[in-house]
Amino acid sequence: MIKEFLFDVCSKQFISGFEHVNGDILKKYFEPYTDLFEKDKVGSYIFKSSGSNDTKIMLAAHIDEIGLMVTKVLDGGFLSFTSVGGINPASLVAQDVTVYGKENIFGVIGIKPPHVTTEEERDKPLKIKDLFIDTGYSKEELEKLVKVGDVATIKREPMSLQESIVSSKALDDKACVAVMLETAKELKKISHKSNVYYVATAQEETGCRGATTSSYKINPDIGIVLDVGFGMTPDMPSETPHLGKGPVVAYGGRLNQKLTKKFVETCKKYNYPMQYEAIPSRTGTDTDSLQVNRDGIPCILLSIPLRYMHTSVETIDIKDVENAGKAIARFINELDNSDLEEILCF
Repeated sequence: MIKEFLFDVCSKQFISGFEHVNGDILKKYFEPYTDLFEKDKVGSYIFKSSGSNDTKIMLAAHIDEIGLMVTKVLDGGFLSFTSVGGINPASLVAQDVTVYGKENIFGVIGIKPPHVTTEEERDKPLKIKDLFIDTGYSKEELEKLVKVGDVATIKREPMSLQESIVSSKALDDKACVAVMLETAKELKKISHKSNVYYVATAQEETGCRGATTSSYKINPDIGIVLDVGFGMTPDMPSETPHLGKGPVVAYGGRLNQKLTKKFVETCKKYNYPMQYEAIPSRTGTDTDSLQVNRDGIPCILLSIPLRYMHTSVETIDIKDVENAGKAIARFINELDNSDLEEILCF
């Protein structure tokens, strides 16, 4: 089910600020495990599974993805563009793209052939302003279909590699939306006393805005923030987390120490694999918004190891998604049977 969900949701575009276009797909998967759905005014999707007490636990994973935005229609059917979120221009070369205009327009991003590229040009880093989408249309035809402000994504279908390894665009952070789905499925089996909110937050890639508004709306007692982290490849530092060895538990000043300790104890109790990372200050995730909303929200941060972040071939191990979801469900069950006041006080 998790692989099916990932392949389905990653095939759709959720560019930051345009999450509403395909949001109904989330309702299809989450509604069997939840009993209330609403959206905030920024576009975050909020699913609630009601409990028997007043405690509110919010899970947050951003649904938005990076993308491109048209800045000008040029002669010859070319489009100039800028990025929505952080993109290395080198990752765009020789890619197919889909432009979402009045209808879907397909194009390619090329580069000047090496035969006519000077040595000086080869030594310069690529910039987005030097790249163009080639649609094959004339300018006159294209202007009828595409306008400034239309968005585009890399055109790439999800694929399976070996065993439980999958690769796709936008696994940042749809992999963690899948973690929430796995948690919802598990909690349906083991029950829970707390009110659990599964929030697919909007506009994280452009400023963590959806996390700010949705957490203000919910005002949770506890925040569980889910995002992807860097996964080990031959060119990464030796301490980088590995795919397949479990979610990564973050330690740092913005994360509640007692909650984090409780999650680690839960994983050990139920034999769920986990890894660790130190984040001394800003996390670069929705945690930074949740932690300081209203009068403060105690948070933990869990990450799924991911290779090739912010490219069209992001790669994860589905086992990490499943283990994270199951571990969080058990963690919530343990919190339901604990003295929360003792855990949350300093």
